[in-house]
Amino acid sequence: MTHESSSQIVQAPASLRGMLAFVALVDAGSFSAAADRLGLTPSSVSKLITRLEEHLGARLVRRTTRTMQLTEVGQTYLTNARRVLEEIDTLQGQMQNTDPRPKGMLRVTAPTVLGHVRVLPVVLTFQRENPDLQVHLDLSDRIVDVIGERIDVAIRVILSPPASFVARKLDDDLRVLCASPDYLQRRGSPRAPDELAAHDCILCAADRRGATWQFRKAPKDDDVTTVIVSGPLIVGNTLSLHDAAVAGFGVADLPRYLVDDDLREGRLVSVLPRFVINERSIFALYAPSRFTPPKVRFFVEALRRGFGKKGPATST
Repeated sequence: MTHESSSQIVQAPASLRGMLAFVALVDAGSFSAAADRLGLTPSSVSKLITRLEEHLGARLVRRTTRTMQLTEVGQTYLTNARRVLEEIDTLQGQMQNTDPRPKGMLRVTAPTVLGHVRVLPVVLTFQRENPDLQVHLDLSDRIVDVIGERIDVAIRVILSPPASFVARKLDDDLRVLCASPDYLQRRGSPRAPDELAAHDCILCAADRRGATWQFRKAPKDDDVTTVIVSGPLIVGNTLSLHDAAVAGFGVADLPRYLVDDDLREGRLVSVLPRFVINERSIFALYAPSRFTPPKVRFFVEALRRGFGKKGPATST
């Protein structure tokens, strides 16, 4: 049962309020953090758990000024409480599925530029079609704690999705190595990946590969060429990387969706087009559940249509 809402805990029967507060306390790790999740004050959470202990006639938590430790009874109660709340979740899911219209709050996270260019249009259309739904779209290149920050759907550009999530592939992350005509006229066009070591390569601080670029002659080719590149300019995000490449500062590794117009209109020129770089894919990830909320199910389908991909979701 979702226990991060003050309205839920206020509306819950007395027998469940202490249980909700106790599980929130264990998950959050402190009374103040549990209070933030529940929308209550720390003293209110403490009182709920004290009343629960009085009702059970047993101590569940040993508290000191700095630490919190479950008793043996507390460990047993926690296991059973999670089972009870999971069963309540299942029942709620069954009831929600009788009304398939998306509603409530949908929390979505995506990388900044990919999110702005490809995810935001889907979000705007989806929210307009579902006025009972409120969407919180977080566009950020930081590492987002999907579970801790209660994200419903995360869009990620990765080699393979993590095993703990249900994953829907939206598209391949097609990349293009490119530079401006002015730069290539001044410095020449590299004919092989290892010649990039003598070129100015624009790096992106948000790219976890750093200065290590890998190339293949064909997708999934086992023969990989690794090149350590460098250059006088390091930027903070993909949009700045694009603008620096257009301005002639060097060679950049950019997503295809961002440079199609530049390549067509001659502002950028493809470099080493015979080689494949960055064989990653774009996935929509969400937590596995016996009953996926309609808002998540419908939004992932909207993403699939928006990205132009078909195929069933996979639990990896």
